Amino acid sequence: MEQPTWGQNLLKCFIPLEWEFDSFLSRNIPLVTMEQMEKINFLQPVRTLTEQELKVFLKFQHSVGLILYFDEANFDQHIIISPTHLIDAFKSIVTDRKFCEGDRMRQKSWDLMSRTGTIEKKSIEDIWKKKRYNKFQDHEEYLLGVMTHFDKMVEPKRYDETQKRIPAEFYYLASTVRTSDTTGYLKSPTFAKRNIAIAFSSSSSMIPPDLSFIFISYCLSIFAVKKYGQNDDEMLFHRLAIFNIYQSLNMYVNCDDEVIVVRLVQLMNRTLIKRDRASSIRECLAVALEKISSTDFVAIKSSFSLSLCCSSSDDPCLLPMSELQEKMIRRYVQNTELSTPKIVCLRGPY
Repeated sequence: MEQPTWGQNLLKCFIPLEWEFDSFLSRNIPLVTMEQMEKINFLQPVRTLTEQELKVFLKFQHSVGLILYFDEANFDQHIIISPTHLIDAFKSIVTDRKFCEGDRMRQKSWDLMSRTGTIEKKSIEDIWKKKRYNKFQDHEEYLLGVMTHFDKMVEPKRYDETQKRIPAEFYYLASTVRTSDTTGYLKSPTFAKRNIAIAFSSSSSMIPPDLSFIFISYCLSIFAVKKYGQNDDEMLFHRLAIFNIYQSLNMYVNCDDEVIVVRLVQLMNRTLIKRDRASSIRECLAVALEKISSTDFVAIKSSFSLSLCCSSSDDPCLLPMSELQEKMIRRYVQNTELSTPKIVCLRGPY
């Protein structure tokens, strides 16, 4: 099978550096710093690469899946020689419960993650102190930074009264939540009158769970999770979350196998939702979803089409934007109750 790199002109002096990578792996060294890489480059017998050539070499190695190198601020000073090293670091935190048997500390962390989708930073430190995982300690800040940068984990944003950032004591892990929404949030008799919704449909046969988890993690990195009940439990569930946009406005995100539904829910009435605010949130989420779907961390690549979604929470209708005019004439009626004309489905308003 033809490879995408065939036919490219590459420098011969790349070859000795590839041999150095093989040497690292044979010595069980999965990660090096850019400082180490520059010293190795300086000692090459053929020709020392310029700074730009060295980055080209690292990006090429990354593109063919041999290493992981992220040419971004805060991440460009490390090179992961063995890509499985990052996977193993994440698996040491998130794994199946059967692999935690006999380890009370990990079982406790797993139970908390499956119930709330969170893990304490101290728990990660304690896990990585164990002999089996202490290889991750030397570059702990970098590895956790990569996981949070690519929304595998999320450090919640907390601020004091002066808007100064308060460090959080835990991370969100959307992929670990096993609980379902039993709060009755969607069952409110006024819910249909208080929300507007859009839906993202995938071009592939199904939306992979890892994409759903990263998308919810992206939302977690921006918005605060809504709390409910006497215990102020957070509304983060399996492939579903509800966020506070403002005091009177929530955002409901539900990811299933075929479609992602996003609802803006106003405290009193959907007519109070400002159009420019809704438009900004839609654009932000659409761009984020396209970027997530093309990242290296998603197994199935796909594109998404946007639809309007009716306000009914019970098997809602979708109106593809590409078919809006045709559907408006054939199956939908004009809603004259609102000051701004809107399209409504026979099942419920959009």
